[in-house]
Amino acid sequence: MRFLSFFALLSTAAAAVVNYPRASFYPESEEFSLTVGGKKIDTINFANNYDYAHLAMDAGSPVEFRLKAKTQKSITSYILSPRGQNFGAKISGNELVFSASKPQYFIILINKVKEMVILVDPIEKDVPKDKGDGIFNVLDYKADKSGKAITKGIQDAADAAAKKPGSIVYVPAGSYLMGNLLLKSFTSLYLAPGAALRFTGNRNDYKTLFTKAGLFDGTWWIQTEPASDGVKIYGRGTIDGNGKYTRSQKYMASLVVPVGTKNFKYDGVLVRDGSFWAVTPIQAKDVEFTNLKILNRHDVTQDDGIDVVESQRVTVKRSIAIANDDSYSCKTWEPNLDTTKPYPFKPQVVKDIVFDDCMSWTECYSFKIGQGVVEDQSNVLFKNGVVYNAGVGMGVHHLYGGKTASNITFDTIDVENLHGNSGGIATWLALHIKDNGNNRGVGPIKDVTVKNIRARVKGTREGLIQGWSEKYKVSGVTFSNVYMGDSKKPATTLKEMNMVNTTFSEGIKFANTN
Repeated sequence: MRFLSFFALLSTAAAAVVNYPRASFYPESEEFSLTVGGKKIDTINFANNYDYAHLAMDAGSPVEFRLKAKTQKSITSYILSPRGQNFGAKISGNELVFSASKPQYFIILINKVKEMVILVDPIEKDVPKDKGDGIFNVLDYKADKSGKAITKGIQDAADAAAKKPGSIVYVPAGSYLMGNLLLKSFTSLYLAPGAALRFTGNRNDYKTLFTKAGLFDGTWWIQTEPASDGVKIYGRGTIDGNGKYTRSQKYMASLVVPVGTKNFKYDGVLVRDGSFWAVTPIQAKDVEFTNLKILNRHDVTQDDGIDVVESQRVTVKRSIAIANDDSYSCKTWEPNLDTTKPYPFKPQVVKDIVFDDCMSWTECYSFKIGQGVVEDQSNVLFKNGVVYNAGVGMGVHHLYGGKTASNITFDTIDVENLHGNSGGIATWLALHIKDNGNNRGVGPIKDVTVKNIRARVKGTREGLIQGWSEKYKVSGVTFSNVYMGDSKKPATTLKEMNMVNTTFSEGIKFANTN
């Protein structure tokens, strides 16, 4: 009995590994190969500065990762992020070998040549069957999975599923060129591993919904029906915005838009190559994103990762967002103004938002409130975050609007590196108010908590706690356990944190507990 129990325990502890295959759209990485737990993992050649791989594993005993730099004779330097964890990494010729015992996301730079992003998700639960009662397989609606022609079969399947609440639109492995997709109440969209939906980039294939001032016309690609309830998108497939090409055609798209909806859930589907704000919950309530992976390019502007816009009770948990523009942000905007023209309801506040266990790589802000504060934003929490690299680590940029940003918390954030000069700001923390000069008003920032922070770098410019005037101040900022560089003691002065620009601010205090 003890003998059987011992081996049953070993079997339970061993972590299973699942490879998610490349869709036909995607070439193999020229720089990297990867094995995990002895299993070969598909790698994907993507942007100029990084490639990626997507897989799943259970938590359990440590699993060995072997990342080979195929174009390098040997490894002379590497960065393995998150840096705050010990993965027991070692070099073996031109391979980096390390171990992990749970699913998580990694960014690895070898020999300062190119980054590799390894996306490890939990193994799926509740995987639907591809046939059966309540399952609407898009192939039964003549969806073209070859990737050679635009298909309407996915929308046809979604329309049929909407007539039977609780149904699932099932997208098998394959490559699908797709126009706009509208999801209605109590339907789910499941993308199987190896399934890739791709935006064509050609405006004639889409319904133009807005014009972005200074840029181009655009659309919402995959959206919920306004006033809908209980929509879900899940699986381990890919939503591909084809952003570089789309922008070359002077067009743009937000890729996933839960708009005017409630009780929306999103789990596991990879979003890549956005041409504009990639994921945008707009005027939505009770929204959950889990295992959200956004891989945008650094050479496409205004390709934010996820922007929570005029929404309430939104949670983003276990995520990575790579972008040229802000990775994670909250915004409120003026009505009937370029991108807000298709919004279904009157302007709403942002309230009760949580970003938990999120990893960022951006040229701009990693974790941010603003720029728009046209309506109030309150009770926003960023916690357990990693800034792999950014222009600005975290902050509140109150640039547009006359309302208040309040009760904002940054808790347990590791700022690993900063670079560049985002809008003249290059610092680990920026809390600042400005007037954009377009008669949109000016408002205050109140009650900001910054705690349990490791700022390994401070940035090339001074940090900001800067109000606009005696009337519009930054007030009530509390620092607790902020560690600068490799210091083992928390900062006790603003100067230690390089926060020396404090014009029109008040109520700044330290409340260290360590």
